[in-house]
Amino acid sequence: MLTIVSESATDLQSLTGRQGSASVSRGANVSLVPFLYGVAGREELPGVALVRLLADLGLTPAAARSLIARMRRDGLIAATPRGRGADYRLAGTFLESFRQVRHGRPEPPAWDGFFHAVFYTVPEARRAYRDRLRRAASLARYGLMQPGVLISPADRRDHLLAELGGPPEEGTVYFGRVELPTADAAEVAHRAWELAELDRRYREHTARLTAAVAAQPVPPGPGAAALAAYARLFGGSLTDTLRTPPGLPPELLPDDWPLPALLAAVGRTYAHFGPPVIAYVEGVISESGA
Repeated sequence: MLTIVSESATDLQSLTGRQGSASVSRGANVSLVPFLYGVAGREELPGVALVRLLADLGLTPAAARSLIARMRRDGLIAATPRGRGADYRLAGTFLESFRQVRHGRPEPPAWDGFFHAVFYTVPEARRAYRDRLRRAASLARYGLMQPGVLISPADRRDHLLAELGGPPEEGTVYFGRVELPTADAAEVAHRAWELAELDRRYREHTARLTAAVAAQPVPPGPGAAALAAYARLFGGSLTDTLRTPPGLPPELLPDDWPLPALLAAVGRTYAHFGPPVIAYVEGVISESGA
């Protein structure tokens, strides 16, 4: 049984958090930036250091600067002038994700019977806006229940609107709730957040990280090569841990959900390989004058 309870409605013109275009940064290189902030244990890094560390991970300096500029435009990092350069701090959903990885996830509440939802209609002529809405929803950890319906275990409309650009000339968005029995909600969550695929990926990441620690009992010393190897080792594991939306009740998760085991493996890998890599990154930051 499905019950939809409407809370509020607004046309897209009043929905925007800011005017102007926005295209959420995409591509494999984007994840390298919060990864470096995580290694440094800081929410802000000098631009000189950030460019150098991205170069250590395989980007050219020009590509690193282009990536930083694009992420600034998309509101994922913000700049503070410093001398002839700038410091860059994480912002928006990237900052939230950084804090979640660093401080851990709060215990999710029990299932209270409904998902928070976004119901949208955007005509085909405004496909670019619809795609932007979906990307913003992905960053805000909404799942796609069905075409035109996005769901979240928590009301995250503020996060959605913070990432959403200017509105199209036509279309509507409604915020509301989708009420479901627990068994039906679990099936919906399974599809909306691709939990079967995440289950597989979490187990693969856990096995890889565990094997790496066992295979190399003595970690490499500080250096750019150690940083690059560290990034390759973690691969997409940290990003994937964030694909399970915060607040998703345990009743809606598959049995023997492997995320806790992956988080434990991440902690062991960090404790084993992390110290020399952190020492290298701190040295790069110190050389930048920070």
